[in-house]
Amino acid sequence: MLEEKDRRALADIELHLCADDPEFARRMRADDRRFPTVSVLCVLVFLTLPFVGLFSGPGAVLVTVNVAAVVVTTILLIRGRRRRREL
Repeated sequence: MLEEKDRRALADIELHLCADDPEFARRMRADDRRFPTVSVLCVLVFLTLPFVGLFSGPGAVLVTVNVAAVVVTTILLIRGRRRRREL
């Protein structure tokens, strides 16, 4: 835990940062972080593929990978459009 003097100094730094570069300060706020949807989806597909291949065959693995690729591409396209709108 910070001492009162250090806490005031940190608050002063944050205040000046918000005034000097509000875009950077907005991106660094903890409450503005997004859930890593793409990473979680890729890990889930990676963990699921052996079971899909074992129980359903190699054709089902290809279908699963293709569906995951389409979903990831769609998520990234939507995020890109949102970022362009924010600018």
